[in-house]
Amino acid sequence: MESGSVVQIQVLRKVVNGILDFIERDLKQNEVELGKDHYWEVLDRDLFAMERPTELGAGSLIDDLESILSSANDKTQLLPILLIHVAPILRALSQAVPSYTSPGE
Repeated sequence: MESGSVVQIQVLRKVVNGILDFIERDLKQNEVELGKDHYWEVLDRDLFAMERPTELGAGSLIDDLESILSSANDKTQLLPILLIHVAPILRALSQAVPSYTSPGE
């Protein structure tokens, strides 16, 4: 596998935790309204093919959030497949949180 495509879990955890800490600490937001519910989804078979997708699926942030909340209360459900629900929430969060500007801007 190419070295550029290897994910070090501890690095990923550090970055994601740092971003979430920043949102809570600096932006003073302990929760964020995501706004919309439904989103387009590229199906697995087309996700990493660089041709135009032949078909799109649809996802629901509410369904994703319900899966995450259910798993948060049951450690036996904290399996890697849950990342398919976490990813859309993180993407929506990145668009819902105000963009940071330094105090001098």
